[in-house]
Amino acid sequence: MRPDGIDIALGLEPMEIPEGAEVAPELWYAAGAVRTEQVDELMLAQAGDRLVGCWYRPHGADEDPEAITEEAYRAILEACRDRGFGHLVRAWNYFPAINQSVDGQERYRSFCAGRARVFEALPDFERDLPAATAIGTHVDGMLIYFIATRETTLRIENPRQVSAFRYPRQYGPRSPSFARARMSQDEGGAAELFISGTASIVGHESRHPGDLEAQIDESLRNIGVLLEAASEEGSVALRDPGDLSMLKVYLRHRADGARAWGHLRQCLGEDVDILMLHGDICRSELLVEIEGLYRQG
Repeated sequence: MRPDGIDIALGLEPMEIPEGAEVAPELWYAAGAVRTEQVDELMLAQAGDRLVGCWYRPHGADEDPEAITEEAYRAILEACRDRGFGHLVRAWNYFPAINQSVDGQERYRSFCAGRARVFEALPDFERDLPAATAIGTHVDGMLIYFIATRETTLRIENPRQVSAFRYPRQYGPRSPSFARARMSQDEGGAAELFISGTASIVGHESRHPGDLEAQIDESLRNIGVLLEAASEEGSVALRDPGDLSMLKVYLRHRADGARAWGHLRQCLGEDVDILMLHGDICRSELLVEIEGLYRQG
C-alpha cells in the first residue's frame, strides 16, 4: 500500500502472446487526492465517489472456501457502508484450485455458498448484486478486490443467458451472486460499464467444449448482446466488444495464448486494449472467460 494508492497482486501469470504484440496493463487512476488505510485484511483507497479495496488472507487449495468467503464479504460490505460507499459495483475473486473438490463439493460451489449467504441476507439483494469475476489461481491465498460507489448503479442482464443468481440447482446449492454488468452515468453524460466475467454459456448451459475459438466467439457474442441491453437502458451506444475500453481475458491453458490472441484480434481489431492471464475458469469444461470495461468521458 502506498500513500497514493494500493498495489494488488492477483497470483495470475500473463500469457505468452505473439512477438511485438502489446499487452495492456491494469491501472486504475483517481481524480484528486487518494486516502489509503488498512483495516485487518482490508486495504482501502478512497478518492471522490469511489472506494477501491482489496481483501487478502492465506488460503490453501485443500481448504473449504465457504467460511472464509462469507467472512470476507461481510468485512467488505461493512467497510464500504461505514465509509459511505453503500453500493458494491464490481468485485474480482481469485483463489486456488477452483474446480477441485473439498468434502465432496467443488470449491467454486463452496465459494458461491459463502458469498450468497452474505448477499441473500440483504433486502432486495438481486437488485444490488455487483458485476463479478471468479478465477482459479495457481498460488495459495484468497484475494478479493472491489470497487464501491456512493450512488447506486444500473444492473444489466443478458437476455440470452439465465441470470447467474437464478441458475438451477444442478450448478450448486446456492446460485452465483453477481450481475452480468453494472452501469453508471453522471449528469454530464460520462458513462462507465463494468462487464462481469463472460463465458461460452447460453441459457445456463456451457457450449463448445474443447473448442477454444468457438468458446471465444460465443463469449464475445454474449458480450455483444449485453452491450445491446446496456444501450437500451442508457445512452451508452456501443456496437460490439471491440468498442470497449479494455478486455481482460483468462485462459485455462497457457499454451493457448498465441492462438487466443490471434483470434481475438481477428474478431475485435487492434483498437481495444487486451490483458490476457493464465487462470482456471469456474466450470471445468470452459477454456476461456472474458470481462470488459467501458469508460466514456
